[in-house]
Amino acid sequence: MAGSTVMAQAEALANAGREAEAHALVAAAVARGDPEAMMATAAWKLFGMDGPRDPGAAKALLARAADAGHLPALTLLARITGNSACGPAGWGAAIILLERAAATDTKSRAELTLVRALDRPLPAPERLSDSPNVVRFPGLLSQAECDWLIAAAEPGIAPSLVVDPRSGRPIADPVRRAGAMSFGPLDEDLAVRAIGLRIAAASNTGIDRVEPLAVLRYNPGDEYRPHLDTIPGLANQRAVTVLTYLNDGFDGGATVFSETGLSVAPRTGDAIVFQTLDAAGRPDPMTRHAGAPVTRGTKYLCSRWIRSAAHDIWSQP
Repeated sequence: MAGSTVMAQAEALANAGREAEAHALVAAAVARGDPEAMMATAAWKLFGMDGPRDPGAAKALLARAADAGHLPALTLLARITGNSACGPAGWGAAIILLERAAATDTKSRAELTLVRALDRPLPAPERLSDSPNVVRFPGLLSQAECDWLIAAAEPGIAPSLVVDPRSGRPIADPVRRAGAMSFGPLDEDLAVRAIGLRIAAASNTGIDRVEPLAVLRYNPGDEYRPHLDTIPGLANQRAVTVLTYLNDGFDGGATVFSETGLSVAPRTGDAIVFQTLDAAGRPDPMTRHAGAPVTRGTKYLCSRWIRSAAHDIWSQP
């Protein structure tokens, strides 16, 4: 029986309320070495869908499926080996896995090329402001790296929503009118991870302190009204923000620091880094900023919010 047929049967059983039979069917397929069943079971163990999270068992299942020639299992294994989704990251081991995938897969070859190109010196920073403390890294990312982020993010971009405190239902964000997505632990391929490492180097911060990398898309009329990036009442506060402009060729969309009038025009690959806390560790009101309305074209922006201390990427806030 083909793996896809087994998983389709298991889904039908689960939808009919026969979950025990569905699990038994998948378990038997795993015992036979079915790659699709191993891939699905690994995902369950990563998310704790059939008991407590068990990243070690998930990695072992993915390794078995990859050895059986299952490309999605191999690429997922590379991802979670290269980041901290399943314990300490093993970058060298992740690259070896990506090299295995690149031997037969065109997209993996392109990803590997980008990862290798990202291992280069940082551009010289330019100080834009002392208060707030804002530094620009011109050309932090290449055109190809920006294009990769946009393409990786685009399928997941959705309108920015918040929860209505009265109804409990999602409503349009009154501050940010834009589309957005965040790269969760399983979405972050090695090129995205390498971009994150480069951002960490530019901001002189640890990769263990980051929130998931976010990509925002602004269409004409979209904007991000004046705001602070800090979150009220958060114990492990956001201490640093890095904004990387992924394209230009649109009108509007400057980053404007409301208290000083500093305006930063987006240029493809440029990044600005600013501290969001003052010397006493309190939210710095001088960092209040806005994304000016886009009046023509589409703007893409990569946002990285970095905490004061280590942060578990599986947990929010």
